[in-house]
Amino acid sequence: MDFNIELQKYLKEHNNYDKLGLAIVEVNGDFKYYLNENELLSTASTMKLFVLGALLKKCERNEEDLNRLVVLHKENFYPGSGVINFLSDGISLTVKDLCTLMIILSDNSATNFCIDLAGGVECVNEHIQELGVSNAVLNRKVYDRSPNPNKKKLAEVSSKAFTDYLIKIRTTDYLSEEYKNIFFDILSKQQFKDMFVRYLPLEDFYDNGKVEVMSKTGYDGGIRCDVGLIILEDKREFVYAIMINGALDGSYSFDNKTHLMMADIGKLFFDSITKK
Repeated sequence: MDFNIELQKYLKEHNNYDKLGLAIVEVNGDFKYYLNENELLSTASTMKLFVLGALLKKCERNEEDLNRLVVLHKENFYPGSGVINFLSDGISLTVKDLCTLMIILSDNSATNFCIDLAGGVECVNEHIQELGVSNAVLNRKVYDRSPNPNKKKLAEVSSKAFTDYLIKIRTTDYLSEEYKNIFFDILSKQQFKDMFVRYLPLEDFYDNGKVEVMSKTGYDGGIRCDVGLIILEDKREFVYAIMINGALDGSYSFDNKTHLMMADIGKLFFDSITKK
């Protein structure tokens, strides 16, 4: 099955969005697929990948400690996804706990704490630049109400920038093996898998399944994004980023039409590389 032919045919029948960026790259392999891969798009929560990487690098440099307890106060709690907003004022969590909540439950309060712990928005952007990744910028913290028009969008990133970033984290010595393992271990526990990988035979809590996924999703209104690493049963690895802006279905239902479309694209890709 030719993935490009099948995908183009599918997209002609499912044009229920304004913009779509797609990048899929085999790690240490030959497969690459790009579609509008350099277009800057809004990311919703997938930008939290960069925050995780920046904070882990700071810990590796001994400028922060993953095991340090951080006292959290309600004036710094934010609504939206996550659980910290519902916890007690003055609760203490470790830096690693905050990283974990930021990724696996997309906790907005944890995200802002992690941005601060990483040194702020500018330090996260410096981290991206250190890795030589272009077309990726974090504009502000979550729920920043700055009147600056440049901060209207939380972040602007191309799908290729996301895959470039994950390739750098996965294959270079930018992070030590210890911190690289922490990065991907946290991503493996991410609990929202209803987009690109929805129809794949995923591993579950009982280690059933044939595909490991380490990912981060994001959605806000008409923004739907899914970014991650897939490890197949034969140990081939692929990084992917699928980003949709201007989705006609902006609902938060499990059967959101855009989620289902992304899932279909993921299945087309999976079938093509496993020759189904």
